[in-house]
This record gives sequence, structure tokens and C-alpha cells, in this order.
Amino acid sequence: MKRKVIKQANQAYTITLPINWVRENNIDKHPEIDIDIHEKSLTISNKENIKHTTANVDVTSFDKRAVYRIINALYAKGIDEIKLTGDQCTSTISQVLSNTIGYALISKEDNKFIIKDLGGTSSQDLDEIFKRTFQMILSFYSSAIKEIFEERNETMHGLKARDSEINKFSHFLQRAINKMSYTNQIKGRILFTYSFELEKMGDEIERLWRTDLKYKIKTSSEIKKLAQDSMKIVEKVFDSYFTKQTNNHEEIYQKRDKLRKDSMKIKTNTITMRAIRHIVKVAEEAVDLIHLNLMMKL
Repeated sequence: MKRKVIKQANQAYTITLPINWVRENNIDKHPEIDIDIHEKSLTISNKENIKHTTANVDVTSFDKRAVYRIINALYAKGIDEIKLTGDQCTSTISQVLSNTIGYALISKEDNKFIIKDLGGTSSQDLDEIFKRTFQMILSFYSSAIKEIFEERNETMHGLKARDSEINKFSHFLQRAINKMSYTNQIKGRILFTYSFELEKMGDEIERLWRTDLKYKIKTSSEIKKLAQDSMKIVEKVFDSYFTKQTNNHEEIYQKRDKLRKDSMKIKTNTITMRAIRHIVKVAEEAVDLIHLNLMMKL
């Protein structure tokens, strides 16, 4: 959409706003708008009246897994209301809603369902959601190491519940970013990439833990130390983001390189080597976040 720039007598410049946007955002009732400058771009927004978003989806021909993924994707995208049409969706909807924050089934009539966000999120919540999600990843990894190398009391059902909780917060974080970052598109893209990487870290930890639950990896003091060193790398990346440190990046890279070399020295069976790869991968996923840290700060 193009708009003509009009030069005024006092050297100011004006443009007209699209009438549909003006009507949808009730500009007559809220005469002030927000303008954010991003180098060659301007973002014009009405932060007092964020537009309500709705999605209409016919899932009649989809299986339950596909329906689950669709609702999750719309949730993470920031959709406020989903109107779903399909047979036998009730159990799937109940399952996916248990893994979201704020979504609720408010209407069901025959094969038509309406899911709506009853929670709401403000931009002030974003940093706290981010921090909470990262802390959950750290706690998840710490629990996995303790269970694998010390206790081994966890069950596959318990692990699935832990993983669901991580995914719940990861998707909530993605949703919050998509809903709140419209005023700064570059920052929004960086934050969303960061949140996606956090989810990948959680998945890698879950794979490590699941491998032990299924096959009982062959533990040793050197493998335990490898896992602990990997955990320390994740902690340092966490500190780097939330304390805005940049002087520890080289130290983190060196620890990552050492972790790789130490992992290659361990001789064990195939299943345990798979677990070792997961341990190294968690650290590598964390170190990749440093690039995004720098993009945020520079």
C-alpha cells in the first residue's frame, strides 16, 4: 500500500491513513496513535485498542494429530478466537487446551466449536514470561541430570507431563511475542527466533531423558561431568541474556569446544553415545543463542 507524502507550509510532512484501519481501531474515539521509527521504516499502531483476531478453520478431513497441531499453531500465532468446524474434535480440543495458557472452549454446538483467549497478555509481561521459560529449561535440564545419574525414579508418564509444561510456556512465549512485537518488527523476529530455539533446547533435553528411560544408558563419572559441563554452558548463556553480559562470550565458546572434544574421548555403547550427542546438542543450541543476544544488544 502506497501513500502520497504531502509537504506542509511549516516544513512538516503528512500522509493519510487507510480508512478501514481508522474504523477498525476507533481512531475517532482514540485520536492519538503511536509511531515507532526503525531506520527506513515507520510503524503506526494503536496500542490502546489492539485488534481482536479470529480464525475460521474446517478440520473435518484432518486427523486428531493434525487438529492438535493446527490449534497450537494458531495459539502461538496470537489468534484470539478460533472457530473450528469438524467431527469428533472434543477430546482433541480438551487435550490441546490443557497445554495452553488462557485458551478456553466457550461454545460447542453439533460439530462447531469456538475457542477463545480469556487470559490476555500485556507487553509488560513479556520479559517475565521470557525469563520464566528459560528458567524452566534450566530446571528441566537439572532434573534430567539428577534423575539419570543419581535417582532414576522418573516414569515415561512423568516425563511427558514435564515436557508438556515446557511446551506450554514455550508456546505462550511465542504467542506473547507475536501479539506484542508488532511495534518493532525486527525485535519481534529476533525474540521469536530466540523462543523457538528455547523450545528446541527443551526437546533435546526430553530426548536425552527419554533415551535413558527406554534403554538405561551406561552412566559413568566422565559422562556425568559432561552433562554438568553442558548445564553450566546453558546457565552462562542465561546470564548473558538477562544480565546483558558480552564479556563472557569467548569463555562460553571455549567451554563449548572443550565439551565437544571431551565427548569424542568417551568410549561406550551405541545407546549411550546417542545420549552423549543429546548432551552436546543442548549446549550447542544454547551457544547459538549468543548470536541472537548480540543482535538484541548491538
